[in-house]
Amino acid sequence: MEQYFTVAVTHFVNQGIEKQFEEALNLVIEEARLFNGCKGIQSVKLKDDLNNEYLLLVRFDTESNYMIWESSGIRKEWVERLELYVSKESKVRVQEGFEFWFAQQEKLAPTKWKMAIIVWLVIFPLILVLTTLAGKYLTSLHPYLRMLVVSIIMVSSMTYFIMPKITNVFSFWIFKKVNKK
Repeated sequence: MEQYFTVAVTHFVNQGIEKQFEEALNLVIEEARLFNGCKGIQSVKLKDDLNNEYLLLVRFDTESNYMIWESSGIRKEWVERLELYVSKESKVRVQEGFEFWFAQQEKLAPTKWKMAIIVWLVIFPLILVLTTLAGKYLTSLHPYLRMLVVSIIMVSSMTYFIMPKITNVFSFWIFKKVNKK
């Protein structure tokens, strides 16, 4: 599994000019792809009618290649152009691996050992249950196909259902609150 350096950027776009923002954003994405190490940029309009929020996941093969893009004149020009469309300051976060599951506003990211324990506590029983069910109900499938089905169900359920609930349940232990001054 390849590890990429990923930056999450949240833009809050003014109402009524989403189409123009998306067109400008597509041009930025085309320019970024020309940079060495760019592995892609995903843009998702979040279901947040109040803030009109867009999430960009910018992926590069290494942090140094991302830094070249970030400090480039082309990117700086685009940042200035995109400011015309946004209603408040964009948020930029660097997150790696499982940290996306543990993202909480106004709280510090947990230590890696705490993330590892929580992920293991979820993955171990999930693997036991899903492989047992697959062995019982999917015996007609080739073993590789069975594992494909199990992994799709496991990753989807962890991402959309289990990890958000687990991080809320254990938030008292895994997160440290940020002291506002």
